[in-house]
Amino acid sequence: PFPLYLLPAPFRRRLSSNSSPTTSPSSSPPTPTYFLPAHPTTHLQCQKCLTDLIPTTCIISKGFTGRHGRAYLVSPPNALIGPTPTPTRGGWKTGDIPNTQTHRAVSRQLVTGAHTVSDISCVRCGSVLGWKYVDAAEEAQKYKVGKFILETGRVIKRTLEDGEDEEEGCGGGEEVEFDSQDEDECEDLFSGIWTPRLAGVRRRRKARG
Repeated sequence: PFPLYLLPAPFRRRLSSNSSPTTSPSSSPPTPTYFLPAHPTTHLQCQKCLTDLIPTTCIISKGFTGRHGRAYLVSPPNALIGPTPTPTRGGWKTGDIPNTQTHRAVSRQLVTGAHTVSDISCVRCGSVLGWKYVDAAEEAQKYKVGKFILETGRVIKRTLEDGEDEEEGCGGGEEVEFDSQDEDECEDLFSGIWTPRLAGVRRRRKARG
């Protein structure tokens, strides 16, 4: 069996204390559900809701350009990490990035020529994170087919140290309550993604400047 790795921390704790499955209300965002057999110390998360995506070992190049600036070229995790995990009810398919949705393929003129690409978005908050290369017009560009662009402005790296902080909310075991005066937290609550963990991480980032 594959250990629960890419589930956000609150869901891992819930599953460890209760083995019976929990059904989320239909109005709630989809619950990320992906199993990964390794425990890398650093991986990429959605910048907006902190949903886990892939280990940083999946990064092929940091020198690409997305629609909003610098971007990573990455491979889907099953191509680089151990056995292929089982697709889940969330719709994840082998060859895709976990906890993302792949949209309809379209033709797009990029810096390196004409390509067919599919935008990818976070399955939890809907943020567009980048795209998947489906085809390339030029033979020299076909090495990118099946790989993905992740915009550096739409994802963040989570290191082991960051992960320890996030488990504690704001740090020191303090209880985190919703701040109605904070525009980011109000937007998160309206989007249905606010959690004490997410709020705690955002507050630490602001405190660090």
